[in-house]
Amino acid sequence: MDIQQYLERIGYAHPKGIGISQLRKLMECHVRNVPFEDLDIQAGIPIELDISKFYDKVVSRRRGGYCYELNGLFAALLKELGYRVDMLSARVANGKEYSPEFDHMALLVECDSQAWLVDVGFGDFSLCPLAIDNDKAQSDGRNNYTIGRLQVDNREYYSVARWNEGRELYVPQYIFSPTAHLLEDFATRNHYQQTNPESPFMKTLMCSLPTDDGRISMINNRMVYTENGQKRELAIRDEAHRQELLQSLFNIRMSASYKCAIA
Repeated sequence: MDIQQYLERIGYAHPKGIGISQLRKLMECHVRNVPFEDLDIQAGIPIELDISKFYDKVVSRRRGGYCYELNGLFAALLKELGYRVDMLSARVANGKEYSPEFDHMALLVECDSQAWLVDVGFGDFSLCPLAIDNDKAQSDGRNNYTIGRLQVDNREYYSVARWNEGRELYVPQYIFSPTAHLLEDFATRNHYQQTNPESPFMKTLMCSLPTDDGRISMINNRMVYTENGQKRELAIRDEAHRQELLQSLFNIRMSASYKCAIA
């Protein structure tokens, strides 16, 4: 891994060192510059759990990815920089239920005598690390989050929730255990996500980045622009139009032979 090339990819040009201020900036740079996307899944291109392949895709080819790729690669970068990092299994909230173990990967980073939840692969999520074992609301400058303990299936988890202004309550995003895992532990669920018809990544093409005043997202055959809390949509006319939008809005250049599964 070429650390400097990775840092240039995410636009990080700040003082070196290990501390929460550097971790915050590293995470924000990553989230703002590396899209959350599942374009390979839509094209039937296998995603293998291999750090070198993550690096080639995200850094060398300037693509994005989904949780296993983005958090897996970011964990490798943080370790190279000297941080203590664990990969965590997370279960995504779905109403009153939660998805299976290893459905999502998040990171636990120990820094400045504090454990931090770091996640650059969940799409619309916190732009900065969230302190674990902190019962107070935490803000990333856009949204408020809480992390509390929760019993699910007779097991204790941490639950991360985001404030929903319209509903006036904190809505669970996912639950996680602080148990450390290896990258290969996510293999079964990674295979499911890209092959099972019930996987959300099989059903929905996604490519998304935060902006200064909101977010831009490609969802199937439409663009969704969120600006200061207001949304507007634009239909994607055809595959050529999709490629134009991917390049102009996300700086993603797909090969001429790329064809997504969404009609």
